[in-house]
Amino acid sequence: MTEFTHDEYQSVRVRDIIRVDLDDFIAMMSATESSLAYWADGVLFACYAMTESEALAEKEIAGTTYLDKILFAKHPTFSKTVKSATNFEIPAVNVSRSGMYSRLIAWLKGLPAWND
Repeated sequence: MTEFTHDEYQSVRVRDIIRVDLDDFIAMMSATESSLAYWADGVLFACYAMTESEALAEKEIAGTTYLDKILFAKHPTFSKTVKSATNFEIPAVNVSRSGMYSRLIAWLKGLPAWND
């Protein structure tokens, strides 16, 4: 019989954290192939992985992942789509039930970038 396990990352290393206003977030997201935003605890965000390599794959297997950047904007309430002042619209997914993303947002809120 197949055994299933859930192994969370032991460490997530982030190279850049970018806070933008909501309109800039939507504009930036709508310009990418994957315009889907995540939402948790009052924050819209997107995580961008680093370029895949064999060395990074080995680190992931060992429990550490690297993110090139996290882009985020404060957005107090969840909605399935978010529209900018210039009528760009992007979809959003509520990931607040994810333990990892909830911890990520709590960590973000403690950083200087949260108040910049």
